[in-house]
Amino acid sequence: MARLWRNTEGTREGKYLVQRRDGSVPEWPYFVLGAADPAAPKALQAYADRCQDLGMDPEYVDDIRTMATEWSVWRVTHGEGDPDAPRHRQDDPEIIAKMRQGHGA
Repeated sequence: MARLWRNTEGTREGKYLVQRRDGSVPEWPYFVLGAADPAAPKALQAYADRCQDLGMDPEYVDDIRTMATEWSVWRVTHGEGDPDAPRHRQDDPEIIAKMRQGHGA
């Protein structure tokens, strides 16, 4: 699988559904990163750099940098993921229905 799921026939809803703590789903597009992704720590570091450039709270920036380090450590102990791998889980129809409303990533 070489494309984002949302750009692939049969998975146009995306790969992930993001829900807030209150159960609502953000209305804006989003992209999900996880610790198993070998590219994610550098992406977090770049995000932290940009947050710092924009003058965001230094503690927030530090937390993002710490998370990047934690994710690197996690991959050492748990192994690397394969974010561009083909489908390998059974879809949940309720989640897919929410994603078809335009809330998938």
